[in-house]
Amino acid sequence: MKCSSCGAEIGLTDKVCAHCGRVITENAGYRADLNFYKKDSARTKKKVRQILSENIPMVISSFVMIVLLIAVIAVLYVKGNAYSFREDAARRDSVKNYETYSVIIKDYLDAGDYTGFAAFEENHSIAEWEEPYADLWLLCDMAKEYAYLVSAVESATMFGPDARWYNPESYVRDCRSAIWDFNFEFERRLSDIDADPYRDYIYDMKAKADIIMEVYLGLDEQGREQYFASSDIQQEAYLEEVLIHE
Repeated sequence: MKCSSCGAEIGLTDKVCAHCGRVITENAGYRADLNFYKKDSARTKKKVRQILSENIPMVISSFVMIVLLIAVIAVLYVKGNAYSFREDAARRDSVKNYETYSVIIKDYLDAGDYTGFAAFEENHSIAEWEEPYADLWLLCDMAKEYAYLVSAVESATMFGPDARWYNPESYVRDCRSAIWDFNFEFERRLSDIDADPYRDYIYDMKAKADIIMEVYLGLDEQGREQYFASSDIQQEAYLEEVLIHE
């Protein structure tokens, strides 16, 4: 705006003209508004600082809680996936140590220790479905079934007929299931077994499984044929009679 006395440019909030010294009254309203906004701004800043000071403990507590929550989630995630992490690490190690592990595996197989082979494969998380162990996939599957059969029969026979069984029916069911699973898988995959590079080991498993059934369960070749031709209930009834004399 211009001074009404000398025509010089003056500011909206100037009280005196810098050129002629006249007291400016035309902009009194602007100066009043400016003073109001300055006071209002000061009050607002004071109020904001007060609110912040009052809520700093709450803000800090909230921040700490968020940090703790993130930490708990991270711990739970790691704990929940610890098995997967260990398994992945073991699987990578099995690939790195392929040459060494192959020698150990061969020793187990040549010794006819198929339960030991199955345990070694599981403990070292060997991925038999992919390279470099892909040729072991069928052998591993059958070894797992064989180990399950051996474990189930041993568990069912270790107590003896006069022992106090905690849950004899459960042992009998597990035994029947293990026997059935191994023999079913063997028959179902027979064509694959005959074409497998480890077929002799798998046939040796079958021979050992037959011996176990004959020695521990009284099932010779003819008895096994009759056993597998019978129903699930008849099989369990037979095993109950042999194992717990019921």
